[in-house]
Amino acid sequence: MNKAALIAAAVAALLGLGMLWLYMKRFEEEASGGAPVAVVMATQDIPLGTTLTEAMLGLRNLPAAYVEERHVRAADVARIIGVRVSMGVKANESLLWTDLATTSQQRRDLSGLVRNGMRAVTIRADTTSAFGGLLRPGDRVDLLITTSRDGTAEGNRVTVPLLQNVIVLAVGKDTGMEEVDGRRRSVERRFNEVTLSVTVEQAQILTLADHSGTITLTLRNPDDIAILDGLPETTRSDILEPERRARLLRREQTDDPQPTVPERIQ
Repeated sequence: MNKAALIAAAVAALLGLGMLWLYMKRFEEEASGGAPVAVVMATQDIPLGTTLTEAMLGLRNLPAAYVEERHVRAADVARIIGVRVSMGVKANESLLWTDLATTSQQRRDLSGLVRNGMRAVTIRADTTSAFGGLLRPGDRVDLLITTSRDGTAEGNRVTVPLLQNVIVLAVGKDTGMEEVDGRRRSVERRFNEVTLSVTVEQAQILTLADHSGTITLTLRNPDDIAILDGLPETTRSDILEPERRARLLRREQTDDPQPTVPERIQ
């Protein structure tokens, strides 16, 4: 009887230790940013315009919380072999989709820029969203929609945040820079058509929004990937109420005019 009790106690102790180990491992992963995700990195300096080869690339693990959409993941290595870079990449830096320029066929196909699981959607954006023609593929934008609540009343219009931190794949027909006879040139842009990289669910929302009101793009710093929660909608009363305008003015005056830019993850 005593022997059976000792065995049961030992088994219970082992189970307890196992559960404690699993809990500590999970806690460590959460505290460090989540499970590691393999992303592509440069094993050597890659000058502007260089065609990527396997020898130039390696893998590194980053916590899941620090992996963003523009990181090239390990599963996509085969897709980027033979692709040239549009900017220099230093050794030990993570390789980003925005670092890529053209395919081996001397052009940048839109379908080749769409990551697995994502979709490319073209919308009719407000022409002022083109920022005087300075919007470029690879930029990050937030989307606002201005529409009426009931679909009819002009005075019942509202502007609401739609999507945040979305990558621009193309502006009109421009997916980057093309090379003709050894010279780089910009291709035709139609500033009211912008192609974005979104999820399937976001594509559905954008399709409906494109037929429901006016979509406006707001440009982000390329290193700003923060998602802001709880953004309020804006109505006509927010424009006309003095208190609301005064509050926005005070916020503008107290904000740091020189936002800090985080370093790239090494």
